[in-house]
Amino acid sequence: MKKILALLSSHLLTLAIGFGAGVYFLPILTAGDGPGAAELAQAAGKAKYTAVFTKDLPGSDFLHWAQGTVAVSESAIAFEGKIAPGPDYKVYLVPEYVGSKEEFLKIKERALRVGEVKTFDRFIVDISQQRVDLSRYNTVVIWCETYSQFISAAQFR
Repeated sequence: MKKILALLSSHLLTLAIGFGAGVYFLPILTAGDGPGAAELAQAAGKAKYTAVFTKDLPGSDFLHWAQGTVAVSESAIAFEGKIAPGPDYKVYLVPEYVGSKEEFLKIKERALRVGEVKTFDRFIVDISQQRVDLSRYNTVVIWCETYSQFISAAQFR
């Protein structure tokens, strides 16, 4: 009986480790190429605002963080830096600064989802078709939709 329990435990542990590794590495393996340096510089050059994502926010941790610069214009949100890999990341504009999951969930219904993150070092989200009134927002948030996980926020105004 002890042998069966030991085997069952070891197999379940292996399955859990494999699943966890898959959740972590699959987004990395399926990530597309980000925009080139020239394209990113062009988008950032049109920016009305810039802000910085930092790792040390209350809602960020060693698995959920972003670090880098974000440029916000009437037509695009451009990011250059590093983001912890993960699935189903979305970019939101929010009307007030938030630094954690709890704070974001309180105002999520007033947030505007503007795009998706498909890479983990740089991205450009085209917002030109959405006609976003930037005066209504002051912060960019990266959020994992699948796991309701706060990644990071950068206040641009």
